[in-house]
Amino acid sequence: MTNSQKKHVGDSSTSQKKANKQSKCFRHTAEQVQHLKEFLKKCPHPDKDQLIQIGKEVGLNPKKIKTWIYNNKTTTKTQIEKSDNKTLWTENERFRCENIAMKEAMKKIICPQCDSKRASNLENLKEENQRLTDEDEKLSRVTTTRGVDKGHE
Repeated sequence: MTNSQKKHVGDSSTSQKKANKQSKCFRHTAEQVQHLKEFLKKCPHPDKDQLIQIGKEVGLNPKKIKTWIYNNKTTTKTQIEKSDNKTLWTENERFRCENIAMKEAMKKIICPQCDSKRASNLENLKEENQRLTDEDEKLSRVTTTRGVDKGHE
């Protein structure tokens, strides 16, 4: 009986392809993986001869080893990126909370002279700054004119 005769009624060619694909799935043994990891630590970028040599040692063809190395590096890179992203996300959340806390603290600042919340109002601060600048200019003019008057005496 051939494979086509074994085909059950109602089976589609798609399910047959899936079954064939699943039977082709290959898993490395724990010993092979351990040996490959150790090899990869020693030689992160193996050439063709090294792939052939390690293939003989673990019983795999060089193409499977090359594929395993590529997948392993990709998986490792993805894990590192996820870890970095989690760290950055946590740090970002911490900064966001600090920022909110500082904004709340700025709202509650009390002006020591008038015992009110005027210091948190930017417009009031600008007006106060302008008033003090004008006062400083007046005092500068007065002291300059007095200095000139004294020089002429």
